[in-house]
Amino acid sequence: MASKISPPPKSIGRALNFTTGRMNALCHHLLDPHDLSLPQWVILSCLWRDEEITVSALADLVGNGLPATSRIVDRMVDRGLVARQQHKTDGRAIVVILTEKGNELRHLSDFHQRINARLFEGFSPEEQDLAFSLLARMQANAENALE
Repeated sequence: MASKISPPPKSIGRALNFTTGRMNALCHHLLDPHDLSLPQWVILSCLWRDEEITVSALADLVGNGLPATSRIVDRMVDRGLVARQQHKTDGRAIVVILTEKGNELRHLSDFHQRINARLFEGFSPEEQDLAFSLLARMQANAENALE
Protein backbone atom coordinates (compact mmCIF):
# COMPACT_ATOMS: atom_id res chain seq x y z
CA MET A 1 0.00 0.00 0.00
CA ALA A 2 1.37 3.41 -1.01
CA SER A 3 1.89 5.85 1.80
CA LYS A 4 0.22 9.22 1.66
CA ILE A 5 2.66 12.08 1.16
CA SER A 6 1.92 15.26 3.06
CA PRO A 7 1.61 18.44 1.00
CA PRO A 8 4.60 20.78 1.18
CA PRO A 9 4.42 23.72 3.59
CA LYS A 10 3.16 27.06 2.36
CA SER A 11 6.59 28.67 1.91
CA ILE A 12 7.36 31.80 -0.09
CA GLY A 13 10.91 30.55 -0.55
CA ARG A 14 9.67 27.29 -2.05
CA ALA A 15 7.19 29.13 -4.30
CA LEU A 16 9.86 31.57 -5.51
CA ASN A 17 12.35 28.76 -6.05
CA PHE A 18 9.92 26.68 -8.13
CA THR A 19 8.77 29.73 -10.12
CA THR A 20 12.37 30.77 -10.76
CA GLY A 21 13.20 27.26 -11.93
CA ARG A 22 10.34 27.19 -14.44
CA MET A 23 11.10 30.74 -15.61
CA ASN A 24 14.77 29.84 -16.13
CA ALA A 25 13.72 26.74 -18.11
CA LEU A 26 11.50 28.95 -20.30
CA CYS A 27 14.35 31.42 -20.84
CA HIS A 28 16.72 28.59 -21.73
CA HIS A 29 14.16 27.18 -24.18
CA LEU A 30 13.75 30.56 -25.91
CA LEU A 31 17.45 31.54 -25.91
CA ASP A 32 18.82 28.14 -26.94
CA PRO A 33 18.17 28.69 -30.68
CA HIS A 34 20.39 31.80 -30.42
CA ASP A 35 23.13 29.85 -28.60
CA LEU A 36 22.86 32.16 -25.59
CA SER A 37 22.55 31.51 -21.88
CA LEU A 38 20.42 33.76 -19.68
CA PRO A 39 23.48 35.27 -17.91
CA GLN A 40 25.00 36.07 -21.32
CA TRP A 41 21.75 37.72 -22.46
CA VAL A 42 21.69 39.82 -19.28
CA ILE A 43 25.20 41.10 -19.99
CA LEU A 44 24.34 41.80 -23.63
CA SER A 45 21.22 43.70 -22.55
CA CYS A 46 23.37 45.94 -20.34
CA LEU A 47 25.70 46.62 -23.26
CA TRP A 48 22.82 47.32 -25.64
CA ARG A 49 21.81 50.14 -23.27
CA ASP A 50 25.32 51.41 -22.47
CA GLU A 51 28.11 51.05 -25.01
CA GLU A 52 30.84 50.24 -22.51
CA ILE A 53 30.79 48.98 -18.93
CA THR A 54 33.45 47.75 -16.52
CA VAL A 55 33.18 44.16 -15.32
CA SER A 56 32.63 45.36 -11.75
CA ALA A 57 29.74 47.59 -12.89
CA LEU A 58 28.30 44.63 -14.83
CA ALA A 59 28.55 42.48 -11.70
CA ASP A 60 26.57 45.09 -9.76
CA LEU A 61 23.95 45.38 -12.51
CA VAL A 62 23.40 41.66 -12.98
CA GLY A 63 23.58 40.73 -9.31
CA ASN A 64 26.48 38.27 -9.65
CA GLY A 65 29.77 38.37 -7.87
CA LEU A 66 32.73 39.82 -9.70
CA PRO A 67 34.48 36.44 -10.31
CA ALA A 68 31.31 34.86 -11.78
CA THR A 69 30.65 37.87 -14.01
CA SER A 70 34.26 37.89 -15.16
CA ARG A 71 34.01 34.20 -16.15
CA ILE A 72 30.81 34.85 -18.12
CA VAL A 73 32.49 37.78 -19.90
CA ASP A 74 35.53 35.56 -20.63
CA ARG A 75 33.28 33.00 -22.34
CA MET A 76 31.55 35.77 -24.29
CA VAL A 77 34.94 37.16 -25.41
CA ASP A 78 35.92 33.65 -26.56
CA ARG A 79 32.69 33.48 -28.60
CA GLY A 80 33.27 36.92 -30.12
CA LEU A 81 30.16 38.49 -28.56
CA VAL A 82 32.04 41.11 -26.53
CA ALA A 83 35.57 42.44 -26.23
CA ARG A 84 37.62 44.02 -23.49
CA GLN A 85 39.39 47.29 -24.20
CA GLN A 86 41.10 50.12 -22.38
CA HIS A 87 38.79 52.93 -21.24
CA LYS A 88 39.01 55.96 -23.56
CA THR A 89 39.82 58.49 -20.83
CA ASP A 90 41.05 56.36 -17.91
CA GLY A 91 43.90 54.24 -19.20
CA ARG A 92 43.89 52.14 -16.02
CA ALA A 93 40.31 50.97 -16.50
CA ILE A 94 39.23 48.09 -18.74
CA VAL A 95 35.72 48.11 -20.16
CA VAL A 96 33.58 45.52 -21.90
CA ILE A 97 32.14 46.50 -25.27
CA LEU A 98 29.88 44.85 -27.83
CA THR A 99 31.33 43.34 -30.95
CA GLU A 100 29.48 43.27 -34.23
CA LYS A 101 28.46 39.67 -33.48
CA GLY A 102 27.04 40.75 -30.09
CA ASN A 103 25.24 43.66 -31.68
CA GLU A 104 23.63 41.34 -34.24
CA LEU A 105 21.64 39.82 -31.36
CA ARG A 106 20.06 43.18 -30.51
CA HIS A 107 16.73 41.85 -31.81
CA LEU A 108 16.63 40.06 -28.43
CA SER A 109 16.76 43.33 -26.49
CA ASP A 110 13.06 43.00 -25.58
CA PHE A 111 13.48 39.40 -24.39
CA HIS A 112 12.58 40.34 -20.81
CA GLN A 113 9.30 41.81 -22.06
CA ARG A 114 8.52 38.57 -23.90
CA ILE A 115 9.17 36.58 -20.71
CA ASN A 116 7.11 39.02 -18.64
CA ALA A 117 4.22 38.68 -21.10
CA ARG A 118 4.21 34.90 -20.73
CA LEU A 119 4.58 34.94 -16.94
CA PHE A 120 1.93 37.64 -16.48
CA GLU A 121 -0.59 36.08 -18.88
CA GLY A 122 -4.06 36.71 -17.41
CA PHE A 123 -2.79 39.36 -14.95
CA SER A 124 -4.13 42.90 -15.04
CA PRO A 125 -1.64 45.80 -15.27
CA GLU A 126 -2.42 46.56 -11.61
CA GLU A 127 -1.68 42.96 -10.59
CA GLN A 128 1.60 43.10 -12.50
CA ASP A 129 2.61 46.31 -10.70
CA LEU A 130 1.59 44.77 -7.38
CA ALA A 131 3.70 41.65 -8.06
CA PHE A 132 6.80 43.79 -8.69
CA SER A 133 6.05 45.89 -5.61
CA LEU A 134 5.61 42.87 -3.34
CA LEU A 135 8.79 41.22 -4.61
CA ALA A 136 10.76 44.45 -4.07
CA ARG A 137 9.45 44.67 -0.51
CA MET A 138 10.35 41.02 0.17
CA GLN A 139 13.86 41.64 -1.18
CA ALA A 140 14.21 44.72 1.05
CA ASN A 141 12.98 42.76 4.08
CA ALA A 142 15.52 40.00 3.38
CA GLU A 143 18.33 42.56 3.00
CA ASN A 144 17.30 44.29 6.22
CA ALA A 145 17.24 40.97 8.08
CA LEU A 146 20.82 40.33 6.96
CA GLU A 147 22.09 43.62 8.42
